[in-house]
Parts: sequence; C-alpha cells; structure tokens
Amino acid sequence: MNPLPSAPSFRARAVRAPWLGALLATAALTAQAQVAMPYYTAEQALQGLYGRHEQPRAQAFHAEATRLVQTAQAHCAQSAPLSALRTQWQQTLLAWQALATPAIGPVVARRSQRQIDFWPPRPALLKKALDRAPQSLADLERVGSPAKGFPALEQLLWAAPPDAPLPAATCAYATLVAQGIEAEAAALQTAFEARADKDWSDSAEDTGAAFAEWINQWLGGLERLRWAYIEKPLRSANGRAPGFARSTREADVADWQAQWQSLRAQARLAPGQYATPPAPGEALVPIEALLMGKGQLALAQRWAQALDKVDAGFAALSPQTPPQALLALAQQMKAVTVLYQNEVASALDVPLGFSDADGD
Repeated sequence: MNPLPSAPSFRARAVRAPWLGALLATAALTAQAQVAMPYYTAEQALQGLYGRHEQPRAQAFHAEATRLVQTAQAHCAQSAPLSALRTQWQQTLLAWQALATPAIGPVVARRSQRQIDFWPPRPALLKKALDRAPQSLADLERVGSPAKGFPALEQLLWAAPPDAPLPAATCAYATLVAQGIEAEAAALQTAFEARADKDWSDSAEDTGAAFAEWINQWLGGLERLRWAYIEKPLRSANGRAPGFARSTREADVADWQAQWQSLRAQARLAPGQYATPPAPGEALVPIEALLMGKGQLALAQRWAQALDKVDAGFAALSPQTPPQALLALAQQMKAVTVLYQNEVASALDVPLGFSDADGD
C-alpha cells in the first residue's frame, strides 16, 4: 500500500455547516463526538474516486450522449421538435460537466475538453465545416476543435427559431457533431472502467501520480469555474451587459451549478458521513475526510466552512442574479483557492503544479 503521510485515527470534532440548519447541525455534532474518522490511504482514496464516483458518471455521460444522437436523428427525420434537441443538448452537457469537473485521469489523457468542449467556438470555422459537409466521424476528425463539440452544436441549435426545424445540411452536421460527442463519451466510459478496476497497490509511482493529479486538478477545476466561467466575463464587460458562455443565462447557471456540485462532492463530507464515514475503498473519500483522517481537525473545519459559504452562493443563483452578487461569489471561491493553496494541499503532502489548462 502507498499511504499518505498521516497521523493516527482520532475522535472527530464537530464541524458546523451553517447551511444545514440548527437541528441538523446539532445531530452532526452528536454523531461526530461518537464516531472516529478512519485514516485513508492513497489507494483507498483513488479506488473510491474512480470506482464509486467517476465510473457511474462516465456511464451517465455516455447514456446522455447516446440520447443526444438519437434526438438529433429524430429531429432530422421531423419526429422530434428542436426544443427536444436543445433540452437533450443541455442534459448531455450537464452529464459531461459532472464527469469532467475536475478533469482527471482519462479526461486529461485524452484531452477530452479540447475535443468536445473547446471554448470559445469560432463561427468562421463552423461555417467552413458546414460548407465542407463531412459525412463520417473520420471526416469530422479533420475538422478543427472550435467547430465541433458542445459549443459548436449549441451555436447550430440556437441559430434557428425554436419552433422551426434545422435546415437539412445543418441538421446533418449537427447529428455528426453529436455522434462525435457520443464517440468520445464511449471511449471515456471504457477508460474510466479500466481505472475503476485498477489495483492501485500495484505501483506506488502510479498511485502517487494519480493522487497528486486529483488534488491539483481539483484546484484547477475550481479556478476554471471561478475565473473563466464567472469572473472573467464580468470583468471584461466594463459596465456593459456581460457576455456568458452558454446560449442563455439559464443554461449558464445550470452549467455552473453542475460544475460546483461535482467539485463539492469531492471536497465536502455529506452530513450523514460524520456518523457513518466513507468505507475505505468502497466510497468516495472527500478531501475533508482525508484531512480529518490525518488529524487536521481545525483545518478540516475551516475548509468545510469555506466550502459551505460557496455552496450557499451557488444555491441562491438564478438567471436574475446581479453582477455584484456573482463577483461576491467569485471572491468566496477565491478564498477557498487561497486556503487550498496555503494549507490544504500541503496538509495532504501534495505539491501544487498542475494548472486549470491541463485538461484542455
């Protein structure tokens, strides 16, 4: 086994989560006073991450991508409205973000973000691709990333009136782009299944590298969401109405929340896990649990509190949230980044060196 340097197991101290409410917080305090949080090895953390967390998300993404292709084909056959195709595009995008935030393992190795979620798309390249009218996935491989994947498909779907069918040539290309997304989803499912079946005790070097990648890329995923998706468009607006990444503000909010929910799941214990800690090797072990298992009680408490502030901000988001509130949320996220950089990563004995571009 390749354990993380640690302190022995301990009696867990209360970690108050303001958003849980007084009654639930009291229950958590009682549970934590009675149950010890186990120490988790790197192997157990990775088995939980890949075997119990990422694998089902890879399966879900593939299933949604398959439905995206089917809905595109149905729309081209005039048996499904454009609204149904737009809805399925968003469902597939959210499943993708749940898997790819943060970008780890196969998502990084395959450069999947560059392949199917390259941002920003380039309308000129998209028009050129439409003019070339590729007929197969082999033809699509010769199309530049900015003219395919989720952003390009989105441009095609929202360029037409919501009650009108896509033109035949556009529909054919949209279906091919959807097939490209589905092909990547299938490859990712296979790759994540291999990671789920991996015996992480076989190679200390592989385990150490994979664990360090996860810890680094979690921060990269947080910063990508904070800066590229939320703060940068607001800062660049210079008082004008800010531009957003997706087709509508509703789509933006759903996208941001999907990314945050994935980050939070990997960072924060659920309330019931204080009484019943994640089973080593059988469940996702969040970063908070790793800290507690190493005896870093005070740091784990501050970590949980910082996450809860961000969580409350995301829970309150709506398409009508004003820019000032979004910037305040970004500042709360930045506080999490600073705590992570200054204390959390070092407490886990992981040097920070990856960037949020490593998944691209």
